[in-house]
Amino acid sequence: MSWQSINHFIMTWLDPIGVVTGLLMLIPVVWGWWAVTFGRRRIAWHREIRNQPGNRAAILIIDLLPGKEIRQQVERFRQGENDLKGISEDRIFHLCRARQLTPDDMPGLQESLQETAAEIHAAGIDTLHCFFAGPAIAAALIGREFANACRVLLYQHDHGTYLNYGPLHMAENP
Repeated sequence: MSWQSINHFIMTWLDPIGVVTGLLMLIPVVWGWWAVTFGRRRIAWHREIRNQPGNRAAILIIDLLPGKEIRQQVERFRQGENDLKGISEDRIFHLCRARQLTPDDMPGLQESLQETAAEIHAAGIDTLHCFFAGPAIAAALIGREFANACRVLLYQHDHGTYLNYGPLHMAENP
């Protein structure tokens, strides 16, 4: 086979096949771009945020105590609170560790917390109700992760109910 016959085969057969394949592959790419950029959900989401600021609340339950499950407790408390009752299930985020937290667990906990924070930010949440059960060092991680994010309201368990301790604020430099 000579170089001319190989070149003729490429230009006659492979080149048109490549062009047609490229055009066919362009259809799902453009379709996906359109859905992400101008899709109904995205437009409705932007409209909701623009028309109702402060109404995209979520709940974050962080349970780091072994042998204790606080989600049911939080659910009971939530049903009695008007502000929390209307929060849909898709806006309830739960981070749980079923064993004693050790220093070796901190990088994994931080990574899980960052992933959860990314989900919260991606959902367009502007108010986060945070219920926490665990050691103080983990609370410091939570504060670090959410200090510059949406408004975070902290809740503390107190004799079968929860007390709202108000929003988490970033400390001002003196």
